[in-house]
Amino acid sequence: MKKKETLNFRVSLEFKRRLVEEAKKEHRSLTNYLEAALTRLWELEESQSVAKAAGGKRREGAKT
Repeated sequence: MKKKETLNFRVSLEFKRRLVEEAKKEHRSLTNYLEAALTRLWELEESQSVAKAAGGKRREGAKT
């Protein structure tokens, strides 16, 4: 997918060093690492929300 948008933000030197280190561990560019990490986080949060919603529905219909 061709990228057309730019995002700039300021971080501490230590934060940037850690991002670069983690990206290197995964053999990714810094941008690709950030995209992948945020995508994983969003997918995890989404799956947890779905699980909570399904769990709540089960409890409502459970016999006591």
